[in-house]
Amino acid sequence: MVLNVKICGVKSINHVKACIKGKAKMVGFIFYNKSPRFINLKTAEKISNFAKKKIKRVGVIANTNIKEIKKITETVDLDYLQFHGNETPGFIRNVKKISKTKIIKALKISNKNDIKKISNFKKVSDYILIDTKIVTKKKLSFKKKSRKLDWNLFKKIKDKQKLILSGAININNLEQAIKDSNIRFIDVSSSLETIPGKKNIKKINKFLKLATKL
Repeated sequence: MVLNVKICGVKSINHVKACIKGKAKMVGFIFYNKSPRFINLKTAEKISNFAKKKIKRVGVIANTNIKEIKKITETVDLDYLQFHGNETPGFIRNVKKISKTKIIKALKISNKNDIKKISNFKKVSDYILIDTKIVTKKKLSFKKKSRKLDWNLFKKIKDKQKLILSGAININNLEQAIKDSNIRFIDVSSSLETIPGKKNIKKINKFLKLATKL
């Protein structure tokens, strides 16, 4: 079974070229303006037009209102919207009324009780991205480095077809992450950067080369 990879926080056509060459499945544009990986709509539009039909394009948003979502989807041609905030299944249903874009819902997981949330979003989402829950004073933690998940938490989940594994995955622990979680779709971002928000093409190439072997 092929290992799918989504590389999030791309900010240039060269990043996308590296992702296409390395056979990544998706690239992510982050529209949350407090993230070091934030990209404006004009730049995202240009990159998205280049990437069209070459690789799937994901727009990452968090706690964004319907009006702003409509502006994003009308400006940037996207294959998926990824919700990374406190969105409810009902809110996502409302988004689907105004956009044909497919849906990824990100959930913060730290224990077995958190896993129960996955079933709440399966019907309204095409994929569910599972990330580390980091307890902070702020609701969102895009500026902080992601932390590794307890991958064994997901072993007993029977249907993993819709799951994307995220949370401090890098070239050194990728193989172990797949083995422990038994999830074949990986999201990676910060470990492929020189500094927060600046992707390193050599790191992208190296990571994707390994991913094709697993």
